[in-house]
Amino acid sequence: MDILFNNKYYIIRVGDFATNGNRKILYFLFSLFLCCEEYISFKSLDCLKILFGSSIIWSFIELLLHLSNTRIIKPMYIGFGENKRIINNYLGICLQGLQEGGFVTTFGLYFADRLFQFKYFIILHLFIIFIILNIYFRENNEKLSKRQINTHNSILLMLSCTLYNLKMIYQYPEHNMRQFKMFLIMIYISSIWTFFVWLRGFRKVEILIKNNQNYITKEITYFDSFYILGYDIVFEIAIAYLTFYNLFLI
Repeated sequence: MDILFNNKYYIIRVGDFATNGNRKILYFLFSLFLCCEEYISFKSLDCLKILFGSSIIWSFIELLLHLSNTRIIKPMYIGFGENKRIINNYLGICLQGLQEGGFVTTFGLYFADRLFQFKYFIILHLFIIFIILNIYFRENNEKLSKRQINTHNSILLMLSCTLYNLKMIYQYPEHNMRQFKMFLIMIYISSIWTFFVWLRGFRKVEILIKNNQNYITKEITYFDSFYILGYDIVFEIAIAYLTFYNLFLI
């Protein structure tokens, strides 16, 4: 427990991922396309429910973080070149929720339901290629944001989500296979995305080791990066986002 709470573990974002509204709109439109295709083909609204449900909750969380100054929301822009425009912070928070909450859950559910269909397997990997190319051609403009992943509130939130999901798995076993496939898809896509942003230097980690009343910066190893970024993928994305499935589809 001393290692978990005394030391400080950070994920550092480099680049304009958090401030580029164009990408967030693009990811939202792709999510909306998946919802429309699902409704046309299968008359199902599940993707639409999880898209807007998770987006609203994630936007609310981002708003609370902003109002409490836990996370400083940098100005977000839309447009290109000389036509770039800075948008209102609250609109930026909504776009953040649409991408980081809505897109991941919608993408995970849509392809989980079609996991063993060859056509959708090809579409999934074409989109992964698009993501890799997007990362490769992104500029490293050294804009930094840093988030500590082992605060007491963060650990409590992840523990609560995990226990809630375990409770729902026990109560509704008929949903277990669907949730498991969604879990795998979210880990798969998040792992690929995280690996390439780490490789390009857009994701870094930092560890501060407590020494009496002071903190010493630890030299980061590949193992440090693996378990900190791995925690982000498994717990703060895959397990946490399964909560939206349980809230809106059960």
